[in-house]
Amino acid sequence: MLLSLNWLKDYFAKSDVRLDPKELAEQLTMRGLAVSSIKRPAIGLEHVVAGRIEKIEKHPNADRLSVTWVVVSEGENAPRLQIVCGAKNISEGDIVPVAVEGAVLPGNLEIKNTTLRGVDSHGMLCSGKELNLSQDSQGILQLPKHSQIGRPLAQLLGSDDTVLEFELTPNRPDCLSVLGLAREIAPLIRTKLREAKPARFRISPHRTSAIVKVEVDDPGLCPRYVARVIDGLKVAESPEWIKQRLQSVGIRSVNNIVDITNFVMYEYGQPLHAFDLRKIESGTIRVSACKAPMDFTLLSGERLELKEGDILIQDGEKPIALAGIMGGLNSQIAEDTTSIVLESAAFLPEQIRKTTKRLGLHTESSKRFERGVDLVGVAAASERAASLLRDSFGGNVYHPPIDTNETTIRELTIAADMRDVRKLTGLYDLTSEQAAEVLEEIGISSHKKSTNILSVRIPSFRLDLRETVDIVEEIARIIGYDAIPQHFAISPATYDRFDEGQIDFENRARQSLANLGLREAIHYSFTSEANLKNFGNGGNTLVRLLNPISEEMKVLRNTLLPSLVQTYLYNKNRKVKNQKLFEVARVYLSDAQEETGVKETTFVSGLISGSTHPRSWNTQQNNVNFYTAKGILESLVRQLTTVFLAFEPQKNHQLFHPNRSAVIKLGLREIGILGEIHPYIRSTLLETDEAVVLFELNLDALKKFERTTVRFKTPSRFPTSEFDIALLVDKHITCNALVDTIRRVGGNLLAGLEMFDVYEGEKIPQDKKGLAFHLSLGTTERTLLDEEAHQLREKITQSLAEKHGAQLRT
Repeated sequence: MLLSLNWLKDYFAKSDVRLDPKELAEQLTMRGLAVSSIKRPAIGLEHVVAGRIEKIEKHPNADRLSVTWVVVSEGENAPRLQIVCGAKNISEGDIVPVAVEGAVLPGNLEIKNTTLRGVDSHGMLCSGKELNLSQDSQGILQLPKHSQIGRPLAQLLGSDDTVLEFELTPNRPDCLSVLGLAREIAPLIRTKLREAKPARFRISPHRTSAIVKVEVDDPGLCPRYVARVIDGLKVAESPEWIKQRLQSVGIRSVNNIVDITNFVMYEYGQPLHAFDLRKIESGTIRVSACKAPMDFTLLSGERLELKEGDILIQDGEKPIALAGIMGGLNSQIAEDTTSIVLESAAFLPEQIRKTTKRLGLHTESSKRFERGVDLVGVAAASERAASLLRDSFGGNVYHPPIDTNETTIRELTIAADMRDVRKLTGLYDLTSEQAAEVLEEIGISSHKKSTNILSVRIPSFRLDLRETVDIVEEIARIIGYDAIPQHFAISPATYDRFDEGQIDFENRARQSLANLGLREAIHYSFTSEANLKNFGNGGNTLVRLLNPISEEMKVLRNTLLPSLVQTYLYNKNRKVKNQKLFEVARVYLSDAQEETGVKETTFVSGLISGSTHPRSWNTQQNNVNFYTAKGILESLVRQLTTVFLAFEPQKNHQLFHPNRSAVIKLGLREIGILGEIHPYIRSTLLETDEAVVLFELNLDALKKFERTTVRFKTPSRFPTSEFDIALLVDKHITCNALVDTIRRVGGNLLAGLEMFDVYEGEKIPQDKKGLAFHLSLGTTERTLLDEEAHQLREKITQSLAEKHGAQLRT
């Protein structure tokens, strides 16, 4: 919301009131109406002057460019500047802003003499956006015909104007208007609002309903609709004062009728719309919900597909406007329009929000309707616009108007208990009389009903005040949060050992992975279904958001892997190599057994790619692979817990390479997955030839086996007995199974175990594979006898043969 301070002054009893923009912005921000910026549009426009276009010719070397000759000073011998321009909305005789050589436009655009496609250009004709005066960048800004040639634009616009830009919260639609902000500002500067004189209209001899009828199918969709017929109009330019007011808040002037509707919308916060009466062919305006999908063309020329539920303004059965958002091309004001139907209405905010969000179509009107408008203000805004069209442009207003709901609007009354006000605000000395004075400052009347009860009458424009706590907040806001005394609450400290231990365990995991050379990544908990389908887990366990921020953040993550892959892609596209990333965060699964319906589990996930070490002249380059990630995981688990993980081949996971991936098990429970990304996904979606390895591990499952103390053993003083055994086993036998058997049989005498060879091929049966292990036997108490070592070796080989069918290779 933009607010011109020059426009604001029109609504104060003292028209010469002094406003300090910076101080005002600070005060309003402290009251909950955040001012994000202070703009002085005319500053920096000293070298932009009013110029008259004397001649326009086609550019000899560019179809889309024109060559103009512009006069920027008065006098018979005034020089003409040759300026190349690409805009289409200029004509000979137009008065336009001209940035001459040396001008510096907003954004530090310095204007210099230059050559464009072989033609010299001495300056620039400017649009409103280039001058930071409006959002219109489609054409050159047109200045009033009576503007003095050569006069600086800063003087033409009024260099004393300042514009405040607000970031308003959705619950304050009343402040999306100059009047609404004036109510808030008046008490800050010790002045009163100027009372608006009610417009007076003569009863017309012909009833409005004899010319046009209004039908509202569902009052729930349209609680109030006011229609006025105004004839005797002539479409023309608006007066300069209206143009300046609209321009100060970034709205482009169109014509007098459209400008009046925009002016009153900004003034009252009530959007209006004008239909050409001739184009209401049925004579009936009908407000109804769309019953079936249909095509509709907006004023802007954009063609939309309307859906069931969208609120329509119809000419009988033909749509002529998308209610609350934008009018239709088939009922717009034309140059020869003389009679209009002026619409002022209130529409269901929830439906306007749904429609604008689905269509991605946000307008100044929809911004106000989707937050809610004042039902009383619907009629007031209609009267204001009608009086302006009558007094400024000679319009004949048919009176009274059609009003679908003029008698059932009641203001809400809230009984506020001052004891609650004092308790919740900490203002223990606040009296009922003081609270009433505070509320009166911003137009909320009240009276003392009993000793502790204040009866507060909520004005219709304050849609955010509905309960006692709202009144409490309003009193605290106006008094000032900084004026509320501090009262330090005394409460028993709580100490949750479990939460602290969980956080400590997660931080240890982070530190361990960082020590292993990985870098932590932090992502949003939201992602898209497509992202999960490509790089993670889809299915029925997804937790979908009811009101997602965007299509890319529609569901909660049930795995961390897709986020890491997206970061990998982002980095790869910026030439980042040798990526080693990890994330510790929660994943979310739909689970009816949980109280919230959502099960949250903490996982650690990682991604590695490229080389294991940075490039060096004395180090051989080795690329990461499945075993690199496996080693990282085993090291992590060894540091955090007292357990060993088992790795088993995984099946039917579309993300991973079928022969270079594994399911991670803790006993019989699957707690994670590890593997290289499938070559097809790697080449098509990631567009890379390098191996990309992912892993994911359930940290919550490991927490119960946390290593809480570190134990050290004195190295044995006695020598060990070492030997190798080479085994021939079936291909389906896993190395883990063999290792488990060796450890179980070796017991405390097994000092060390390493697998150092895997062989398949020549002299080995096709369904077999060879594995070789190096074993160390010993104890810290004595030297093992050769006989004892030999017996243990025989026992190990016998157990491997009996349990796994292993044969000794010689």
